[in-house]
Amino acid sequence: MKKEIISLLEYWEKEKGIEKNQLIESLEDGLLTVYRKKAQLPKQIKIKINPETGDIMFINEKGEEVPPPSFPWERIAAQTARHVLIQKIKEAEKNTVYNEFKNLEGEVISGRVERFENDNIIVAVGKTEGVLPHHHKLQNDHFKIGDAIKCYLLEVRPPSKGNYQLIFSRTHPNFVKKLLESEIPEIKEGLVEIMAIARFPGDLTKVAVFSKDEKIDPVGTCIGDKASRIKNIVKELKGEKIEVVAWSDDIIKYIKNSLAPAKCNEVYIDMEKKEAIAVVDDEQLFLAIGKKGQNVRLASKLTGWNIKVFKMSEYKKEPNTEK
Repeated sequence: MKKEIISLLEYWEKEKGIEKNQLIESLEDGLLTVYRKKAQLPKQIKIKINPETGDIMFINEKGEEVPPPSFPWERIAAQTARHVLIQKIKEAEKNTVYNEFKNLEGEVISGRVERFENDNIIVAVGKTEGVLPHHHKLQNDHFKIGDAIKCYLLEVRPPSKGNYQLIFSRTHPNFVKKLLESEIPEIKEGLVEIMAIARFPGDLTKVAVFSKDEKIDPVGTCIGDKASRIKNIVKELKGEKIEVVAWSDDIIKYIKNSLAPAKCNEVYIDMEKKEAIAVVDDEQLFLAIGKKGQNVRLASKLTGWNIKVFKMSEYKKEPNTEK
């Protein structure tokens, strides 16, 4: 019994990082409940476990050791200790995970593909496991067991909620934002700011950037020579395209920028309805709207304006609009 207790304590402390004192307290509470129920142990008697030897001691209200109950308590202790300890350890382990990772919520975490459950990916992060739900995977994500994986830590759930506390995402807009911060020093240092981001995961992301330093070209800084700074991120996102545009407090200019790579001739806005009409050359219409309407829809999300695109040959200026 003594060796079993010490072995369990040392194993869980080593493998899960849970302090031995915390485990001992949990075991003492668990054993006390069992002894009071099965051996009618008086309420004033407490149980203490020697952390070095594993000896179980029965202590009275004066702090003195007293004889154990007159029943086969060691056999019952051996039977219940493992069950009680494992239950308490699971609780302590979940608390440890919560405390360790809560401050990392909203960050990119590197892990390893441990296994698959249904269509979800179980990700090992050190000695902890989390889940990448199916609906948070990219459409081109194809991983094998043992593959390295980067995920956005979407949520750290409290110990009482669910089997997995770490919930990951690769589709969240902030996943791209954090990848940009890690690849582009000027963003991390605050010289270039990400003002807005809009994303269709797996297909296209638009990022609006700005710099207070007039000597810095925020778009060029983010893209890099021959798109060198974007390539690693596109690779991580399994080919998802990233378009970086210049943010502006001039809404007309900003809307024009947001529709890139299309060139916009004119923009008419309705301030009250927060709607905008963008007029482009006929040959630019498809580029402005984009595949499945993605370009204009992302531009609308990026700017917060409802943007409609017209080609020059068909557009007639509506009244009550500003150019």
